[in-house]
Amino acid sequence: MSCSVTFIPGLQPGVRRGLAFLDRAGDSHINAKAVFQDLGDKTRFELLSRFQHWQDGNIFPGYHHGWSAAPNDKCYVFKWRRGTVRYRMYGFLIHPRATDKRFEACILVSYTQKSEHETDPIHLVALNKLRNQPDVIQAVNYRFAQAELTKAGAGR
Repeated sequence: MSCSVTFIPGLQPGVRRGLAFLDRAGDSHINAKAVFQDLGDKTRFELLSRFQHWQDGNIFPGYHHGWSAAPNDKCYVFKWRRGTVRYRMYGFLIHPRATDKRFEACILVSYTQKSEHETDPIHLVALNKLRNQPDVIQAVNYRFAQAELTKAGAGR
């Protein structure tokens, strides 16, 4: 299956971090981009501010967090709630720039509603499997390399 990576409209480019959506035709589990596009303006703005917060290098576990222990140490989640309903957008962390290993990207993959305090392990297992697939890595690296080339070309 073919993957594509799309930068998130409305975010200011980060120096050390970047965010993007993963998309794969025919894979209903990869739904973060479609869900984000269908969110109401207020919720989309709230999420954009949390995305920007992370991309700017900030830490606030109430908005977003990762897991410290392997094998989930490359998984990441952005959180919000409406009333008693909790929502999550899950992704994985990757270093997509061969020439800048300090640059880190969060690739958002899936969305879910949550009723339990702990994350359902099925989400983390799926993220860990996906983030190691060659076509996913290739699509992420390619998209971030293209962005670097575009940025370098604009500076000339």
